[in-house]
Amino acid sequence: MNLNSRLIPALLVFAALAGCAMPSAIKPGATTADELVQRLGKPTATRPHPQGGESWDYVYGPEGVETWRFDVDGSRMVRSATQLLTHERLYRVVPGVTTEAEVLELLGKPREIVRFRDETAWEWRVRLAPSYGIFVVRFGPNGLATGVNVLVDPASDSDDKDSGP
Repeated sequence: MNLNSRLIPALLVFAALAGCAMPSAIKPGATTADELVQRLGKPTATRPHPQGGESWDYVYGPEGVETWRFDVDGSRMVRSATQLLTHERLYRVVPGVTTEAEVLELLGKPREIVRFRDETAWEWRVRLAPSYGIFVVRFGPNGLATGVNVLVDPASDSDDKDSGP
């Protein structure tokens, strides 16, 4: 038996096992809360729903670019799976309108919080084709977003570091 004939089955087994740990492999309506924990571990954050059930967040930071939210119903079945750090969700943050609580609901826990004298900045690492960036939401003392910025991530491993988002 040559090396390739041994390597290919090993790679297939590895890929199958790795697929089980990927958030995108969780199937709403077919995965239970216990299976979710078995595959992905303990959630980073949980929030109860007023109508029953919970939202479970899995934050893959500080260097990861995904935050997944799974809604689990009262019977402990996963009902939805949402990748939170998408362009569509990022740009739903409206300065002067969106609150800290609403930003947490939209994007999940930030990778970093920096406090300044007159404002606080929350950061998420995000995927910006062809590289990565840092999405920043700034908040005033009243808890309202005062602005957003998108910065090219200096730690990006892209060959095209000088191009903008």
